[in-house]
Amino acid sequence: MTKASDKASRRIGIDIGGTFTDLFVVEGNGESRIYKSPTTPHDPSVGLLNGLTKAADSFGESLEDFLGAVSTIVHGTTIATNAVLTHQGAKTGFVTTHGFRDLLNMRRGIRERQNDSKYAPPLPLVPRELIATVRERVDVSGNEIVALHEEDVRAAARYFREQGVEAVAVSYLWSFVDAAHEQRTAEILREELPGVFVTISSDVVPQIRAYERHSTTVLNAFVGPKLQNYLANIERQLADRGFSGTLLIVQSNGGVMSPEIASNSAVNALMSGPAAAPGAALQYARRHGAEDVIAVDMGGTSFDVALVRGGESLLTGDSEIAGYRVALPMLDIHTVGAGGGSLVWVDSGGILRVGPQSATANPGPACYGRGGENPTTTDADLLMGYLNPDMFGDGAFTLDVEAARRAVEEKVAKPLGLSVTEAVEGIYRVVNATMAEAVSAVSVKRGVDPREFTVVVAGGAGPIHAVPIAQELGINRIIVPRESSVFCAVGTLLTDLKHLYARTFVSDMDTLDLDRVGELYREMRDEAVGTLRSENVADDAIDLVFSADVRYIGQFTEIEVPLAFDGELTQESLKQLVGDFEAKHEALNGYAMPGEPTELINVRLTSLGRTAKPALADEPSAGTDPSPARKGARDAIFSGRTVRTDVYDGLALRRDNRVVGPAIIEQPTTTVVLVEGYVMTVDAQGNYVIEPANQPA
Repeated sequence: MTKASDKASRRIGIDIGGTFTDLFVVEGNGESRIYKSPTTPHDPSVGLLNGLTKAADSFGESLEDFLGAVSTIVHGTTIATNAVLTHQGAKTGFVTTHGFRDLLNMRRGIRERQNDSKYAPPLPLVPRELIATVRERVDVSGNEIVALHEEDVRAAARYFREQGVEAVAVSYLWSFVDAAHEQRTAEILREELPGVFVTISSDVVPQIRAYERHSTTVLNAFVGPKLQNYLANIERQLADRGFSGTLLIVQSNGGVMSPEIASNSAVNALMSGPAAAPGAALQYARRHGAEDVIAVDMGGTSFDVALVRGGESLLTGDSEIAGYRVALPMLDIHTVGAGGGSLVWVDSGGILRVGPQSATANPGPACYGRGGENPTTTDADLLMGYLNPDMFGDGAFTLDVEAARRAVEEKVAKPLGLSVTEAVEGIYRVVNATMAEAVSAVSVKRGVDPREFTVVVAGGAGPIHAVPIAQELGINRIIVPRESSVFCAVGTLLTDLKHLYARTFVSDMDTLDLDRVGELYREMRDEAVGTLRSENVADDAIDLVFSADVRYIGQFTEIEVPLAFDGELTQESLKQLVGDFEAKHEALNGYAMPGEPTELINVRLTSLGRTAKPALADEPSAGTDPSPARKGARDAIFSGRTVRTDVYDGLALRRDNRVVGPAIIEQPTTTVVLVEGYVMTVDAQGNYVIEPANQPA
């Protein structure tokens, strides 16, 4: 039972994945517990509430008493992402400037994969018949050329009503310079279409580049109603069960936002699930003096990789979700279909493949015994001897070894003329190679040496494959958090409220209107502070970071550069901005052109509302001997040999305990596989630090 003093500060991080819903519960005294519950794709709130009930039971409390003691719930969700991936969002209409009806679905007008003759762009989120045009026009300076024809807007609304449209996106040319036409259009649409989700580009992404702005606004409309309904349902169900604290939603930029803001800015929740990982990875790595980190997360469906360099998570302003362009800054996360539930198959050429298709939570891998007949990564890991069939998924069920063996034999071993043992080894190597290639994509292919980085491994399946991936890339330090299997849930509690703002103002630096640019920064500053105050952030917990997008005249892409701004923009700060741009240009591209004319494209502001972080307690040292945690031994396959391998209870290992590979470390929700030549040491918070045994101290 939790002490009363602890109850007031209980915090919960939640991450709903494709296979499991993860919960991380932290008490006020730093004690933490982790829970997993099968995800319920038909209604994710069911799996979430099942997980909360499981947590409440473990505390010996009713769900109402348990939630009544919670101050904060931070929730990462894949609702928005899945709506796009499955094309199951709202029926969406699009309103744009007359004469430019097809700009959205023409995309950028180029073949995006020029070496793939069979490539076709994704199906439009808005079919052509649901795109309406309105007579209106402003020019590049915001001057009205054609007045807004309100009758066109009302005609579009009538047509959308007849077609059963559930959401409408509005994006006019140059509306980011003067939003009056879009704002009036939204007023009319909301009047004519009560209950329909309406969003305008000048609210979502008020910056240059029409297609990207159109696409982002349409995505916001497409996923908006689904996320809005989900959040309303979650808030209602939590409140009905006694929760009266603060609910926050993880954003794709790595911060969090209130449900009210998330409901209107649903596009910011794309990639919400994995977005908490990079920041969490940095916190674990910093305890060991590392600022350069590669965060990897292997869940049931996918393998996500993100780079943190110099203590900063990398953002990209040119993202895609399932082929649809997103112009908002998002964490640069590279994803491949290589999870624990990824299906193993043999292609028509007799080549062994793993993923990207997944067995999902139902029926799941063959070893789940739920009717799945196709082998998966998890089946191979089980047959390699790495998984304990009686201790999987927090003991939720027993794995069926024979079902896994039959699936591998029928679908892989026989078609390839291999033994089952050879087949599972092949699966293990293919999965590891796929994941090593994903790590290489965010490091080597960007001119970064992964050997200089620390890898932080997350996901229930990640620690099984971590060491071979590190071996492949020459990485010498791996950190496996004790909470690895619920890593993104942990990360949600380490994030701050975060909002990004941008305004387009294109001008040569030599003729820049300092007063006007300063005015734009002040407008963004006031909006940012007002938003954070509405989320109950005190002024002394607000941080504002100003920046600008700069490029050499004639370039197509710009670089975001920090800017010193204290209320007024001066020539000195402008000179510093150009100097910083040239230094960053050289760092990124290998060259700079000092003295060449530059231009400003966008002004930006990142606002942070610092949140209270859980303080995890340090353990006292227990010495290097891990033998009290040894629970037995079993056969496992390493480098083609079956080896009798020591098995340790991860929850019984203590600070400074040292385990030499080959070994297997088991926890209720994850397994760490330590190969020969590597040693694992438990750190002060109970995390596993893995390094080559011959590495100098």
